[in-house]
Amino acid sequence: MGYREKLPAGCPPPAAHDGGCEQAFRFLPTQKPSADHFASNQAKKEPIPPGVDACRWASCSLYADMATVQKKRKLKKLKSYPFVAQLKIKAASGRMIEEAKHIDFWMSDTFDPLAAIVQVQVL
Repeated sequence: MGYREKLPAGCPPPAAHDGGCEQAFRFLPTQKPSADHFASNQAKKEPIPPGVDACRWASCSLYADMATVQKKRKLKKLKSYPFVAQLKIKAASGRMIEEAKHIDFWMSDTFDPLAAIVQVQVL
């Protein structure tokens, strides 16, 4: 499988699966999403903070449920993201790991995140 972004060596980790998920959420800065809104921090050329795993930094961060979205919405860094996209990700769309309701998602090079959007809503 190829990936949308260049990944660090050994990424995604062996524990990542490609089974997809019925629902995942991504914070958005605008109501009209673009593919760029699903880029990893690495792809956005943001400096990696000390102690953060480079592989996770190269993933698209998603959340597993709306309760977690509402909780994370209170974080200062997410206040400038007033919208959330709900996605349904089919199997073989990439690899993912869920931990504590956070999903690290490494998209395949054929995955279109815009086509996976079920709805966009204001928070």
